[in-house]
Amino acid sequence: MIVNKNISVNTKLKGKIFDIKKFATGDGPGIRTLVFFKGCPLRCEWCANPESQEFKTLIMYHQNKCNKCGKCLKICPNNAIIPDKKYGLKVNLNKCDGCQKCVDSCYYNALEIIGEEISVEELMKRVMRDKEFYDNSEGGVTLSGGEPLFQPIFTRELLKACKKERIHTAIETCGYTAWSNIKSIIPYVDLIYYDIKHIDSSQHKKFTGVDNKLIINNLIKLDLVFKNIIIRIPFVPGCNSEDLVQKKIYTFIRDFKNVKRIEIMPYHRLGKEKYFALGRNYKLKHLDAVEKVDLNYLIDIGCKIGTQVFIDAQ
Repeated sequence: MIVNKNISVNTKLKGKIFDIKKFATGDGPGIRTLVFFKGCPLRCEWCANPESQEFKTLIMYHQNKCNKCGKCLKICPNNAIIPDKKYGLKVNLNKCDGCQKCVDSCYYNALEIIGEEISVEELMKRVMRDKEFYDNSEGGVTLSGGEPLFQPIFTRELLKACKKERIHTAIETCGYTAWSNIKSIIPYVDLIYYDIKHIDSSQHKKFTGVDNKLIINNLIKLDLVFKNIIIRIPFVPGCNSEDLVQKKIYTFIRDFKNVKRIEIMPYHRLGKEKYFALGRNYKLKHLDAVEKVDLNYLIDIGCKIGTQVFIDAQ
């Protein structure tokens, strides 16, 4: 872990986040603060944080809180809010400029702004409030999203700021970014969670919108220069749930020297309501959530192949 107090950090640099989760466990050792970044190059059908995908600030509409007074329709200067039979209201992203007048005018909190521009300095002030808990539990800060490396410079400066304060750092990445972006953060990160969503490139593109060639190539390079990698695989029925697909992924991962283990992330439906609130169709609404206990057989498959597999408790 780098603890150099002389690290130079651009604390005035700004980025965009959409949430901060305190006292988190499970995304790195100890008690952690999770910072969720806006923007992602993928469009995974099972995404639990669809509000993270667009870098642009969004308005989320909670129909169950709405009084149907129509004030937001009248106050929007760009006529970006329109009535919709299915979703109640929808926000036209091409017209919305994020002025928040509709949010501020809603007495019922039916409209929520998603996306906050923040400097490294201000974000570190929030992070440092829990420094004692990180130190006592050997915890730290984990960057998630969205995709942190969608904002590579801001991510690097935030990681540098954490290192300067002797805070353990972790990042969750889909790996779909220029290798130079990954290389730039390596000196300032202690743990990397790296997603492998499918081993077949065409199937990967079908379910995420991009192929996996860049992701695979970056993982190969990362394994040569970084010693603390955990592979995460979202287990999604009908996407990568077949035993043959899982076996191919485990066999591929087995030969990496610095991958500590594979963590299987059972499919859940926690993002379903968010899609509705964003006026978007959720393609996987026909799927039931996958229970952790139903995936324990994957541990045995991994053992036979020679790869350590854990089932994440979500």
